[in-house]
Formats: sequence, structure tokens, C-alpha cells
Amino acid sequence: MAARQFVLGTAGHIDHGKTSLVRALTGVDTDRLPEEKRRGITIELGFARWQPSEDLNVGIVDVPGHEALVRTMVAGAGGIDAVLVVIAAEDGVMPQTREHLHVCELLGLRHAVVALTKIDRLRSDGGGDDGEFEELLELAIEDVRAVLAEGPFAEAPILPVSAHTGEGMPELSAALTKLAKQLPSRGRKGAPVLPIDRVFTMRGHGTVITGTLLAGEIDLDKQAELELVPSGHARQRSPLRIRGMQIHSGDARRARAGTRTALNLGNVSVDELARGDVISSGLKVVTSDRVLALVNQLGFGQRAWARDTALQLCAGTASTAAHLVPLALVDPDQDHLHLIEPIAGAAKPKIGPGQRGLVRLYLDTPLAIWAGQRVILRAYSAAHANFEGLTVGGGVIVDPLPERRHPSRRVALARALLSDDPSTRVQALVVDAGMPGIDAQAIAVRAGVEEPGKNLSRLSRPEGPLLGLAGGRWVDRGLLEELTRVAVQTVDRYHQAQPLHPGIGRATLEGSLPGHPTPDLARAAVDLALERGSLRVADRAGSLARPGKGSLDPDALPEQMAAMVELYATGGAAPPTLRQVGERLRLDAKQVLEYAGLLQRNGLLVRVSDDLSYAPATHAELLRRIREHLAAHGEIDVQALKDISGLSRKFVVPFLEHLDHLAITRREGDRRLPGPRAESDS
Repeated sequence: MAARQFVLGTAGHIDHGKTSLVRALTGVDTDRLPEEKRRGITIELGFARWQPSEDLNVGIVDVPGHEALVRTMVAGAGGIDAVLVVIAAEDGVMPQTREHLHVCELLGLRHAVVALTKIDRLRSDGGGDDGEFEELLELAIEDVRAVLAEGPFAEAPILPVSAHTGEGMPELSAALTKLAKQLPSRGRKGAPVLPIDRVFTMRGHGTVITGTLLAGEIDLDKQAELELVPSGHARQRSPLRIRGMQIHSGDARRARAGTRTALNLGNVSVDELARGDVISSGLKVVTSDRVLALVNQLGFGQRAWARDTALQLCAGTASTAAHLVPLALVDPDQDHLHLIEPIAGAAKPKIGPGQRGLVRLYLDTPLAIWAGQRVILRAYSAAHANFEGLTVGGGVIVDPLPERRHPSRRVALARALLSDDPSTRVQALVVDAGMPGIDAQAIAVRAGVEEPGKNLSRLSRPEGPLLGLAGGRWVDRGLLEELTRVAVQTVDRYHQAQPLHPGIGRATLEGSLPGHPTPDLARAAVDLALERGSLRVADRAGSLARPGKGSLDPDALPEQMAAMVELYATGGAAPPTLRQVGERLRLDAKQVLEYAGLLQRNGLLVRVSDDLSYAPATHAELLRRIREHLAAHGEIDVQALKDISGLSRKFVVPFLEHLDHLAITRREGDRRLPGPRAESDS
């Protein structure tokens, strides 16, 4: 059975003994930089492996405690499963202790062990008197317990220890081991997410990155292509080639969520990578400069967050300046999460100390982020900095790629995206997308559903609320119903305005639908109207009409149109030209063309060419005589057709082309031979 993987992070004020404690547990000095050695403090993240038992592997992240390095602390804390809170017994809880505790709480950490360090010094302060030492120790424990009482670590064990003498170390080791075995394992399904916290070059290997694998797994024997998702401007997502992998300083082929992981990369240089970048695959992680987030301000703040409040955002191992725009508050009186939408005309919402709300964050630098990621918000200055630090709040990313929407629409969407049900989130995004629709990739990123196909398939069944379009986009089926209704109304209006026309062109109808639907959606709406019989195809040109409309009644034609039919009927094999029709009926050229087109589309005239049409009976008689000639002679030419029809050469050639089009003849040089339909109309 594989050993459980567990990442433990330290937290605490500078010089409270975090690094010494890690060294006493593991034998590893996590201060690796010369400046750290010289100054005796941790400046960068340090890492050590600890294996208290064969079935447990622990990666320890040692974070700096200096107030100027809290961003670095957050970068390390984002990947840990539990925290080792380090508090010096002689100093008690200090400002950075409090800030580190705030960070851990905002990151969702709920498991901790408290090490009350340097008790050897506390013993010295008591002059070696055991009674006084015990009293001082009890006071120190009470002080710590009071600070922890309101937070998630209220029940955390507090263990007095000395890294210098070893006193209390076995008990600390046992408590950490017990905690580790109680923690739930991280999810291994889905895309791997590995935020980079260190980048360096190793002689003989090249570029190496390290980080904590937060989700999924990396299997070098099975893994699909890994990608670099960058933070920062002017940097593109790019594929990575993995040369090798190490876990706890040993070569490995597979890393699972919850492990400290090092990757040797073969196709990028150190200069192309940075802390804050993320290694992943698929659609989970994106680079974005705006997010929708649910955040809360810690209770000790002195001012409310209003529009354009400037804060520092820390996400994973990255950080940037950000501007905050509050959208709605969370109702504190509701048992469940309930966003209070601002009333129209009311003052813009603000998020005060101790309050929680929905915000839009605009980032100065794009960051690699994902839906559901926890973030930290820090002030640039504050009166409480010397007591609580500059960490003032935090929360969770609701939508990593929000569209530009009216605030009320953002609030409605956020409610759905905060649901635990993936189908609810998927449907909400499709409904919010409106007419343009949304593709599966955007749904995966914004809903935090890496493979939304199953949800989309279920929701788009015939009775389902969603509709999949041919272009790979998804829309609310209600939009299709509305567009279908509007399409029918549009055709009704067309019939009222153009009572003599058979119907409206399909392209014209689709292009006139309101709301700028995509071509696929407009086409689907018209198809649905045809399927239901609400519309019909009115003529060979594909014009669309309502049932019972768009057809000319031969017995009730308008006077001038009836006169035109009579001219062609009496003209027989020598019909009038369009010009002659206009002269005889005193119609202008536009009217003649319009009437002729209507009669042709309704089968009351047969069009041969632009200027030549026949009455249907005359046309049928000519075709009969032409077929007889073809049967008798095996071909027909210009002269033969002139003899049969009485037409001049000007009209004979177009008529021959008309016969080719009808497949009665086929051209071979200057001759016309019998075509596929030379014998009948079938």
C-alpha cells in the first residue's frame, strides 16, 4: 500500500523558531541561501522531507515570518494540508503570528498543531524553579488558546517544545503523525494543478521547478501533454516536455495530489518561468486579469471596501495589485448563502469589516487561476498593521473569466456558480450567455467542471432546458422557442405588407430575427417552425409563408395580373416580351418584373429566360411536340426548334438552354440529343 502524502506548513512570527523546529524534526536545514545563513532568518520558502512512519510521507514547507515576506508565506501556505503554528513561549502571540493565522483561515485550512517553542528559555526566565516555570508555561498556553478561540484552530493541541534540548519533540511528532493520518486525501481525479514556487537550474539537468501538486496526478507513463499556464503580461500558454520528476528528492514516475513535486523541464529556460506560473493540462487553469469572487473582510478593518478599493491579491504562488468593485453583500441573517442585490437607485454596496460579499476584481497583472481557488487580499497600509498585519481579507474565485454584464446579472449568475451541483452551474452559464451561446471549453473553465459533456448531454435531451447547436455552442432552449415565435410573427407581418408575394426569403427572415442570434440559432428557429407546420416552403425559390397564405388564387387575381395571364394565354407559342406587356397594360418595368415573378413562382407562368415566359398549357404543348421530334429524329437543333415553336433565333437559343435545364435534351457540340427526361416528365 502506497504511503499517504501530506504537506505540512509552518506559520509564525519571525525568530520564533520555525526553521529550528523543522531541523529538529527532519534533520534538514531549510535555510539554504547565504543571506539566510548570515542573517539567521528565513527569506525564501524552505522545504524538507519527514517520514515519521513507513506509511506516511510528509513534505514540510517552511515559510518566512518577517512582515515584509508575507506574500512569500502565502505562496507556500496555498498548497499545505495542515499547519504547524510556531509561537515562542517567551514572546507569546505576535503580529505576524496573527497575520499567518488569518492567512491560514482564509485559505480554508482547518487542521493545526501549535508548537510552543523555546521553553528552555522560559525555564531560564523562571530561574530554574519548576513551579515558576509551570506557571509561566500555563500563562503562555492560555494566551495562545485565547487567540485561537475564535478561529478554526480553537481545538488544536498546544505542545511545549524546545528544538534546542529536544524536550517535547516526541510528543510533537506524535501529534503531527496522528493529525496526518486523520486528514482526508486530496482528490486525484481531473487535471493536475501545480503552482510553481521555485525555479532554478541544476547542473547536468537544466531547468527545474518545484511546487505542491494541489489536485490530480502527474503520471509520466500515461500523462497527456502538460502545459505552462503563465502569470504576467505578453506570455502565452505553451506545452512542456518533462525530462524527469522527483518526489522527496527521489526519482519518480507518478506524483499524486498532496505531494511536493520537482519537475525537470526540457524545452524551457529558467528565464521563461516564474513563481506564480502553473503547470496543468486541459481546461481547468486559465490566465485572466479579471475575476468574480466571493470575499470577506476580516473584522478588525477600519474602512469599508468601496468601488475601486486598491488591494494586493495573492492567488496560489502569484500576487498582483488589484482593484475591487463590490456587487452584492451576503445576508448574515440567512442560514444559507444569500446574496443581497443592491436596490435600483440605492448607494453602491460596500463591504465593511466582518462582512462578506460578491466582488469583481480587476488585476493589474494577469494571473494563472481557476474556479474555486482561494485568494488572499492584503492592504498596502493600515493602522492595524503593527497588531494584525496587512492581510485584510480573502475568499474564493467564483468565475475566473466573467463576461461584462449588468451587476444584477452577475449576482444571479454568481448564485448559481456557488452551487455544489455541476449541472446547475453549467445551465446557469448557458442561460447567462444569451443569444451568442457558449462553448464547452468556456463552460469547463467558468463552471469548474473539467468535462461538462455529460451534463450538457443530459440537459440537452428533447425535454431538457438546453439546446446544442451545430457550431458546437449551447443556448437556452427558451431562446429557441422565443425566436421561433418571432419568426412566425415576422412572416405574418410580411404577408400583410406584401399580400401578393408568396413569402419571405429564408435568409432575409433569419437575418431579421432580433437579438443578433448566431446563424446556427436562427437556422434552428426557422427549422423548428417548419417542423411544427407554423411555416411552409411557398415556392421553388424556398420562400417561407404561413399555411394558407402566400399562394395566388387563379380565380381571384388582381385586375392587372389577370390581364397579364390573359396576354400570355392568347399569345400562345408567340408570347409577348416583358416590354410589350408593360406597354399594353401601362405598367412600369418594376411592376412588370414583380407581377411576372409572382406568377412564375405560383405556377401561373413558366419562365424560360429573363424575357421569355409561357402560359403553362402552351409550354406543355411545346414540350410534347419537342419530345415527339426527338423520338422521331434523335436530335434537335436551332432550325428544328424554330419550325416547331415559331420563335425567332433570339429566343430559340434560350429555349434550347431551357430544355437542357429540364434534362429533356443534352448538348453535344451544336446538336441537342435526348436527355434523361426526353420521354416523359417523371
